[in-house]
Amino acid sequence: MNAPGWLTALVAILVISAAAYSLWRLVISRVWGRGTDYETDALHLAVGVAAAGMVADWAHTLPRPVWAVLFAAAAVYFLARRRWAHFAGSAVVVYMFLAGVAPTTIHGSTAGQYTMAGMDGMILDQTITYPTIGLIFVVGLCFYAVTVLNAIEPLSADTGRGNPLLLAPRSVDVCRVVIVLVLAYAILTKIV
Repeated sequence: MNAPGWLTALVAILVISAAAYSLWRLVISRVWGRGTDYETDALHLAVGVAAAGMVADWAHTLPRPVWAVLFAAAAVYFLARRRWAHFAGSAVVVYMFLAGVAPTTIHGSTAGQYTMAGMDGMILDQTITYPTIGLIFVVGLCFYAVTVLNAIEPLSADTGRGNPLLLAPRSVDVCRVVIVLVLAYAILTKIV
């Protein structure tokens, strides 16, 4: 995809910010004595860091096989706990690592496998394996993002009910939407 370099950097910074916020929630919830869903925050932290590496080379952390094994284990864990959204998210990330979603090595379109380098020979930039599955995941991720946004209640609707000791529950949904849209973006940049 012909995305400008600043857009890739912005997307990577955005997902790293969501990961950092999730880490902050994990730490501060104990300090402030507030409740949080530790599994969700830990998953958002891991997915945020992994997704940043799939979008931008400078954000690369662990080797791809290590990430794939970690998220496969997370998928099995969430499947056993029947946390379907977490399972699906982990499975999508495993697909992304196994299918080859990664920052492009060239500037310009990656829709074809070969791009002319202007000299003898060509630069090879692989598109992802099984792009149809990737497109299905992109549609599912976008649908999920809209569903999460639709389910967020306005601030005034929570007055006088619910658990007042939860640490910013709406912010978790915002992080979830950011991460899901970045995953969709990462898949699309390798397909389109």
